[in-house]
This record gives sequence, C-alpha cells and structure tokens, in this order.
Amino acid sequence: MARPSNTFDSSSLTIAVTPQVRQYLEDLTLKGTFGGSPAEAARAILNNAIESMLNSGALERRKWVLNNGQLTPA
Repeated sequence: MARPSNTFDSSSLTIAVTPQVRQYLEDLTLKGTFGGSPAEAARAILNNAIESMLNSGALERRKWVLNNGQLTPA
C-alpha cells in the first residue's frame, strides 16, 4: 500500500548506515508495512521513533503555523 501524499514540502536527508542496518531495512520492506524500499522503511521508523519521543515527553511538541503556504515553527 502506498503512503499518502505529503501536503507539505519535504526536504532530503542523506544518512550512512552499516550493511547490517541496510539489510534489516530491506527485510522490513518484505513485510510490506514499512514501505517498498529501505529509504521508506527508514522514514517510517524515524517517524515512529519521533512520535514515541513526543508522546513520552522526551521531545517537546512544537507548534506550527502556515504562512503563505509554508509550514513554520510558531
């Protein structure tokens, strides 16, 4: 199943991982719930981890505003 379209601009982030981590990301894509590529699996895991930290209080949830079509911190 494809992920929903992002209604806001995205920015690229390049990371380096070990071959072992890459293999685990590829393994997750075979399950089908983490996207169809290692990059999509990494994005899903990162999103889940940040949401978990927000819920636990490890990160403070930011307020955002839409200014001329751009999402910016309040």
